Order: sequence, then C-alpha cells, then structure tokens
Amino acid sequence: MSDQTSGSVEYRGYVIVPQPVQGHDDLWHDGYQILKAGASVSSRTNTESVHTTRGTAIDSSVEFAKIEVDNLAALTE
Repeated sequence: MSDQTSGSVEYRGYVIVPQPVQGHDDLWHDGYQILKAGASVSSRTNTESVHTTRGTAIDSSVEFAKIEVDNLAALTE
C-alpha cells in the first residue's frame, strides 16, 4: 500500500509518486512518476486500468510502478 500522507513510496532506491487521473464516469486511471536521485526516470498516465475510488487507483499505481522499478533495476544490475 502507498503512504497516502506523504504521497510517495520509496522502493529499491527509487521514489514512486502515484498520480492517478480521474476519467469518464467518475472512474480513476492509474498514473505514476518514478524518480531516482530527484530526477524523473519514468512516468505513466491515464493507463487502461480503471478503479472506482482514488485510493484504489493510488494503490494500484504504486503496484504497477514497483513492477517497472523491478525491471529498471534488473537492467542496471
């Protein structure tokens, strides 16, 4: 789960900032930015995943971003 008080999650040396986007019919799409040492290394917005609440979209965004961080870390090892 994400830390909704700070808005960001530290994971494997990266910082994940969940940024869900509200779409049609009050549904939320995943979105996030991944930072390393303060610089953006990746971001995704308005993904195909949809959720009925912002909180669920935040948690899902973080989980998707963790997969991307795992892939980034594997490329640099």
